[in-house]
Amino acid sequence: MQSNGRDAPDLLRGAGGILLAAGAVVLDLRKGNNHDWGQLALLLVIAIPMLVLFALAVGGKRDEERAAPSRSVLMVLAILLGPLAISQLLGLLGANTANTLYTALILVLAGIFAAYGARRARVPYAMLLAGLALLVAWLVVWTRILDHPSVDTVRILLVVAAALLFLAAVGISRAKAIGAAEIATVGGIAAVAAGTLGVVVGTFAGALDPVERIVEKSHTSGSGVSVFTETSGFQHFGWDLYLLVVSVALVWTAARVRARGLGYVGGVGLFAFLVSVGAQVTRIESGGAPTSSLAGWPLALLVLGALGLLAPALSRRGA
Repeated sequence: MQSNGRDAPDLLRGAGGILLAAGAVVLDLRKGNNHDWGQLALLLVIAIPMLVLFALAVGGKRDEERAAPSRSVLMVLAILLGPLAISQLLGLLGANTANTLYTALILVLAGIFAAYGARRARVPYAMLLAGLALLVAWLVVWTRILDHPSVDTVRILLVVAAALLFLAAVGISRAKAIGAAEIATVGGIAAVAAGTLGVVVGTFAGALDPVERIVEKSHTSGSGVSVFTETSGFQHFGWDLYLLVVSVALVWTAARVRARGLGYVGGVGLFAFLVSVGAQVTRIESGGAPTSSLAGWPLALLVLGALGLLAPALSRRGA
């Protein structure tokens, strides 16, 4: 790939933006931790570089469909400084930023700022940051409302969030606006996370099972019920099937619409599915031992895979 005369200035501008943002954060940490400066000074330390980076990212002529690399870097840096600036502003106004609702508010405002920046500077990646901020804000708000929800409840919240994000991505795509693939990628992250949580919980429970057995032998409760079998969020056949279907759908959609992010997320989901059914997490959770039988998922996957490969040939013969 040949470079042109604009590569060097573009590289220097991007590198300068990174150093400016890093310097602002380091100064904020040093002065804030030692209480050398007040809230207003700390706000200006973050807000001024953020506004400068944002102005440089959206300023000037933009003839290209997507922003130049330096514009993308500057916009992302401005967005990352956004939550810090908003937090400093709320602190200056006397808000208790440790409150989870204020945390959600900061994330929502940061998400709006990122979406606006993505549109102004034509930086698709900024929409990914906007979607992630809104997804985390969604979980934070519902965690506060439901007061420490179970893992199964969090999974349902992730599924609902994924559906909303996919609908938003469709709306953005129909409006021919920037960021549809990025918002869909965040929806894929939420969907895959819902199916993967049980794998994480089950693997953790399986690793602690020997400890549980020792505890049961030395402290018999009389109930005969395992501590881990009552744990919310265990993986089971339904979630394994969900994870497989969602992951395959994401990979297929990624290939169809040429969205790499969806493909990456679908690949992660497929890997989690393989870990779950390969290690037989559901059997381990229920206290059983892994089996080497061909029955179950191995046979089903082989048969369905073969049918999928043969289906085009069979359809042509029948035509």
